[in-house]
Amino acid sequence: MEMAKEAIKKQFDKKRHNSQGLEARNNIWLEAKNIQLKQPSKKLDQRRHRSFKIMKDISQEVFQLELPEG
Repeated sequence: MEMAKEAIKKQFDKKRHNSQGLEARNNIWLEAKNIQLKQPSKKLDQRRHRSFKIMKDISQEVFQLELPEG
């Protein structure tokens, strides 16, 4: 049973890792995919906002960004 669990975890983790090699102090573009803005049409809105620095790595695919005040 333990061997089966390990095999399943190994297959799952193949696709769940920081494939881009991102780490703290790197710059990345903030995607506008899940951000709600007052733009009347999502088609006319920007797809990416601007480049932000990564402050820390929270989990494998989640990062805390250094955002401007306000």
